Amino acid sequence: MKTNPSRKQTPASFKNDIYSKKSDGCFFSPFSISFDAMEHLILVNFEKDPDEFYNTFELQQARDKNNRKRFLVIAYRIDGGSDVYHQPEYPFASQSGILNDTEFIESPLDEAKFEINDDSLDVFFSFTDKTGRKITVRVNEDKTKKKKPFFLLAPVGVISKNPVSLPFYSLYRMSFIRKNHAVIEINIDKGKRKPDTFPLPLDFSKNFFTRYSADTFNVDLNKNYEGSLSPLKPVGNKTEANGITYELTDNKGHPEIKRMSAKKSNHMITIDLCPPLPDIACLNDKIHLDGYFTITTDNTTGTLTGEYYLEKHGLEILMKLHPSRGWQPNEKRWILKILFMAVKVFKDWPKSYVWNARISLSEPDCPLMKSHWERV
Repeated sequence: MKTNPSRKQTPASFKNDIYSKKSDGCFFSPFSISFDAMEHLILVNFEKDPDEFYNTFELQQARDKNNRKRFLVIAYRIDGGSDVYHQPEYPFASQSGILNDTEFIESPLDEAKFEINDDSLDVFFSFTDKTGRKITVRVNEDKTKKKKPFFLLAPVGVISKNPVSLPFYSLYRMSFIRKNHAVIEINIDKGKRKPDTFPLPLDFSKNFFTRYSADTFNVDLNKNYEGSLSPLKPVGNKTEANGITYELTDNKGHPEIKRMSAKKSNHMITIDLCPPLPDIACLNDKIHLDGYFTITTDNTTGTLTGEYYLEKHGLEILMKLHPSRGWQPNEKRWILKILFMAVKVFKDWPKSYVWNARISLSEPDCPLMKSHWERV
C-alpha cells in the first residue's frame, strides 16, 4: 500500500465526495480493544551475574474470573527465549505473542505473594524449573511512601517476532527498588545471584535495576483477526459495542469514527483519529486516504502517535496503522528525561509495528476482514 509518511498536514475532515452512495445509517469498525487481567508486575534483572539458563525473572499478579489472585513467572533465558511458570487457571492475555520461543509450564507457586502498601513492598515466589532446580526470589523494601513513582509505557513488544496485537501496556506507580531500603535475594539451585543496579541516582537515592508497577493497565489493540464485521447503529453521536465507546461525526449522513475509548476498573484508554475514519462501506473506488491517530491513557501526559492509511480497489479495502512516531513521554523530572533519551527503546519500539487489514465488501451487509501485525 502506498504511504505518505512525509505528509506535513492532514485535513481535519474528509470531503463528502469521497463517497459513492448514501449511508444506510450503520457503520463498520475494524478496531478491537481487549484487556489483560494483570494487576501488578515486578522485574528482577541479574544480567551481569546470569545463571546458565536465565538472567531475568518477572512476576505477574492477576485476577481470574472468580476474582482469585493468580501468579505467573516469566523466566527470561539468556538465549532470548522464555519459560513461563504459571498457576492453574491463570488468565492469559497475549503472552505468547509478546514473548519468543516460549514454553508454558504449570507450577503451583503456592507461596507467591505481591503485597504493596504505603509503607512497604513484600514480594516472594518460589518454583522448581524444568531442569529440576529450586528457584527462590525475595524482594523487600520499606519506607516506600517517600518515593515518587512515575508512568511508563512498557516496552514489552520490543522482543516480539510475531506479534498478535499492539501491546499498549501502561505501568502506573512505577518505581525502582532503592538499595538503602531493600533486600533482594535470588537463589537458583542453592547458588546466589546478584541483582543488577541502576547506574543513575533517582530521587536522591541509589537503586537496583529491579522495578515494579503497583498498578498495571494492559491493553491489546487490534488483535490479529479473520472474520466478519458487524454493523453498528449510532445512537446520536455515540454508540457502544464490544466494550468500546465510539464517538462519531456526521459527514452528510455518513457516520465517521473520530474517537474510541474503553474502560477497565479505574483506567481508560482513548484513541483519537484525525480526520475521523470514514464510512468504509460507502467509499468511492480507487480512493486513497490517510490521517493520523493518537493513543493516550488517563492521568498521563505521554502519547503514542502514528498514521493510518486506507484505500479502496473494487470491492476490497486495504488499511494500515503504523505507530510511526512512537511513544512521546512528557516527564518533568530531569533524571527520567535523561533515561528516556538515553534508552531509546522506551520511545522507539512501537515504530517497528505495522497493522495491515484487508476488508472484502463482496457481501456489503457482512464485510469480511483479515488483519495482522508485523514487525518492520
